[in-house]
Amino acid sequence: MSAHRIHQIQVIFSAEEDRLQLRINTHGRTEFRFWLTRRFIKRLWPGLRQAMETHVHMETSAPVDPVSRAAMLSFVHQQAVAETDFTTRYQEEPCETPLGPLPVLVTRARIEPREQGGYLIGLHPQTSYGIEVAMDPKLLHSFCKLIVDAVNKADWDLNLALAQTGKMVTDVGALYGPSGSNYTIN
Repeated sequence: MSAHRIHQIQVIFSAEEDRLQLRINTHGRTEFRFWLTRRFIKRLWPGLRQAMETHVHMETSAPVDPVSRAAMLSFVHQQAVAETDFTTRYQEEPCETPLGPLPVLVTRARIEPREQGGYLIGLHPQTSYGIEVAMDPKLLHSFCKLIVDAVNKADWDLNLALAQTGKMVTDVGALYGPSGSNYTIN
């Protein structure tokens, strides 16, 4: 499948389905639709949080205590969110839906740092094709805000804290396991 540039992302809670619906619209007017369950979000969030923490850690050259690091993460997050347009309505008329017109249930994910910066987020259903989304740090923070806002509306009783209480990861290799290259959810 060819590469698509992201135009808009929408994450909304569907009370009827008791799931989050993720919609990704591209500049080429292609839309990808996914269902994200409470269980999946609970398992995905640590990887997203670690990706944000890692970015802040890599931007900081001097060792910093966990409380200061958490404050820095909060500052970077607020700055990225402030620079994002959350007011423009999501465009409802895509030309193409390569994964089908109905949302597919995401059961597997992969968060992988990219050599040129940012992250590659893979979202895949159990048995068919999904997508790989390249996110720079600003888009990652904005995507996380959309998830937090939708989870808060869902009233799922999930604590999607920005930083782990009292500890921040200082070893980037420890974030992504033995290979040092990714965070995978199966």
